[in-house]
Amino acid sequence: MTRILALLVTINVLPAGAAAEPAAPAAAVSTGAAKGAAKKPERLPPQTEFPGEPDPTRIKWLRSLANRNDLRGRKPGLFSDFMDALLGSDSKSDILDRPYGIALDAKGRIYVTDTGTGRLHILDPGAGKAKSLEGSGDFALTSAVGVAVDPAGNVYVSDSADNSVKAFGPDHKPRWRADRLGTVAGELNRPTGLAWSPRGELVVIDSGNHRLAAFSPEGKFLRAFCQGGKDVGALSLAANIWAEADGTLVVSDPVAARVHLFTSTGAFISGFGEAGDSAGYMARPRGVASDSDGNIYVVDAVFSRVQMFDRQGQLLMYFGAPGGRSAEFGMPAGIAIDPTDRVYVVDGNNSRVQVFQYLKVPASAYEVPASSEPAKK
Repeated sequence: MTRILALLVTINVLPAGAAAEPAAPAAAVSTGAAKGAAKKPERLPPQTEFPGEPDPTRIKWLRSLANRNDLRGRKPGLFSDFMDALLGSDSKSDILDRPYGIALDAKGRIYVTDTGTGRLHILDPGAGKAKSLEGSGDFALTSAVGVAVDPAGNVYVSDSADNSVKAFGPDHKPRWRADRLGTVAGELNRPTGLAWSPRGELVVIDSGNHRLAAFSPEGKFLRAFCQGGKDVGALSLAANIWAEADGTLVVSDPVAARVHLFTSTGAFISGFGEAGDSAGYMARPRGVASDSDGNIYVVDAVFSRVQMFDRQGQLLMYFGAPGGRSAEFGMPAGIAIDPTDRVYVVDGNNSRVQVFQYLKVPASAYEVPASSEPAKK
């Protein structure tokens, strides 16, 4: 069949009565490279240490978690390589589809919400296993977005499709749900990011109501704060949240292209960020987190990179680039950092979680990239 198709392609169909022109002489074929011919540029390997020479490494790429082989620390076998070549895939995920939110527990497990499947995936690199939480009945997950885990192992998931927050115990059995749609205190409208506060409460980004809401571990509504408005620090359409060890809340606001810092009770501390297309500016900030030195990491879905700022909003460095190779991103979203400064970034379009290590260096070692300007207050 292949030969027949090839012959059909080479046949020249002429109009009736037209004479065929003599065939042009065949071009000479050279077995060697023509002298002076331009060589196809070689594709450089991806950058995995940042910011790059001659500066000292501050962020180092460690691994990707896309499939069960990654969790087990195994390299794909011949059959996997064959299937990847046949299907045109590269480290294809057999767990994640469109991952978004992320949280970590004290046992090293990684909780990832998946907007593609609507589920919550629980990755356990230590055991080399993964499982999914779908829920059922009133606790069925339809559009899992945010996730948080408390010290007791209770898991909280925001489900934007039905305007709810659903709580599961350490055994992943249903505990309670908050699902009253509305604008008054205790009601929710498109909840997104979640964070467990050191105050012992769950903080919910109530995106549709432009505010934050706090719930007790038992599901009791405690208060609404950071109400939307025109005041400094008002939330436009917040998306993700991170609670620091002292209770400080770091909130990303993609519509305003800003990051806000609040006390654990909602008092405004500071904010930084401005819309722009160069380093230090923001296009669509998503996940936020901070390391043990207090540096604030902001994931930008449009720029496909993670920017690191100091507490005053000064850009320190950034890492990542658009693509699908190691340390490259496609619509990155959530981020989480563990006590050892291991950085986990959700790589949405590449269906994986990428893991980096923050290497402590003196503050004096940081230099703002030449193309950047300080993020404005």
